[in-house]
Amino acid sequence: MKTVFTRRTSHLRKVALLAGAAIVISGLSACSGTATPSTSADDAGPFTVQVWGDVKNAERQFAAYKTAFPDKAKNQDAKVVSAGANDSDAVAKLRLQLSSGKDIPDVVQLNYSELPEFAESGVLTDLAPYAAAYVPNVTKAAQTLMQYGDKQLAFPYEVKQKLWFYRTDMFAKAGIDVTTVKTQDDFIAAGKKLQAAFPTSYIWNVAANPQQYQWGMIVSGNGARYSTKSPCEITVGSDPGVAKAFTALRDLRDSGVVDTKHDDFTPEWQSGLADGTIASTLGASWLPSFLQQYAPDLAGKWGVTTWPEIGGATDGAGSEAGGSIFVIMNASKHKQAAADFLGGSLMTPEGTGAFLKVQPGYVPNVTALLDTPAVQDNAYFGTSLIKAFVASAETYKLFPFDPAANKQTTVLSAQLANYLSSSDSSPASYLKTAQDQLASQVGCPFQQ
Repeated sequence: MKTVFTRRTSHLRKVALLAGAAIVISGLSACSGTATPSTSADDAGPFTVQVWGDVKNAERQFAAYKTAFPDKAKNQDAKVVSAGANDSDAVAKLRLQLSSGKDIPDVVQLNYSELPEFAESGVLTDLAPYAAAYVPNVTKAAQTLMQYGDKQLAFPYEVKQKLWFYRTDMFAKAGIDVTTVKTQDDFIAAGKKLQAAFPTSYIWNVAANPQQYQWGMIVSGNGARYSTKSPCEITVGSDPGVAKAFTALRDLRDSGVVDTKHDDFTPEWQSGLADGTIASTLGASWLPSFLQQYAPDLAGKWGVTTWPEIGGATDGAGSEAGGSIFVIMNASKHKQAAADFLGGSLMTPEGTGAFLKVQPGYVPNVTALLDTPAVQDNAYFGTSLIKAFVASAETYKLFPFDPAANKQTTVLSAQLANYLSSSDSSPASYLKTAQDQLASQVGCPFQQ
């Protein structure tokens, strides 16, 4: 079912997890390919960088930039502020700042899923003149993360690629070769082999009200979309990719190989990752730091590979919320200095290398750094993490988020929970309900 709208509506955005990843890096050497645009004294700042959560990461990032480029940065200064505990708080604060016209920061951290709201409203700087010299230094996935439509609106911070984490020791005992697990049926079969060897273990966990990012990673790679822009239509009621994601999670829960009781980031999930109850999880590139936190004694026993096909996302295609980005506001009076900092610290071998020395949990997007020995052989995951990260970049895809992504995922999450708790084999009626709700609550996602 499709519903066409032509009236102005409000729009919200999608909530995604604050994420991190874990590659321990040291001794990185400088390489060529640095962009060095000039900066006037008036433009140097101080400029404001608005992030969510702790400000320390961004402060370290700026300090590393100044270390790598002392001449360029000597007259530059940055003030890092936190907009709240998570990206939802950050977006809410930015809306208020834009509405009042006061205290608008120069630089804002977002998830890519939140970019369309501000891109469509025209408040973001087109970065093409500022970022062009840096682009060749980074991966294709990072380059994709910079784009919205035909504009370059973001500096890539963290590309959230889909990765499959598994207990190598338990899989070996169960006779599971992850390289042969290509489809959802293969994944279920591997789960049954795991339980034959370890009866109380599961190959994933999908609770009764799954985390949005779990099914969001599926729809990001199976061709789904929630709307179209021209004509402006809500399409969740008839989109085959959304239906496939709902059905995939239903089939996985019914298979018996996934834990259906415990959600991510619960105490049971954390302990399950440590004691082998959850011996495998389909996640994203932010998960390694959490695994090391929850299971510090299992270094060398967790491996990483790419996702199998789940819900029609062939070869593990897709991503989780796209990734974390930095944008520069049109209202900024310090665009050049802000771009110098972001491009230098995130998109050059010198600047990113300096940042990695003080922020070892950061996964670099600079291609020259991915080949360094310290990145290649991780202390916890060995060589499997970076190999899987590089491989997953080949099937990295962005979901076609629109300005109403948060409302859409909220409504769809509620209907997914209703569907999973029912005896219905088809999600059609639940998707129709979602369609009807979005018709009344959102209207046309793109109309300003």
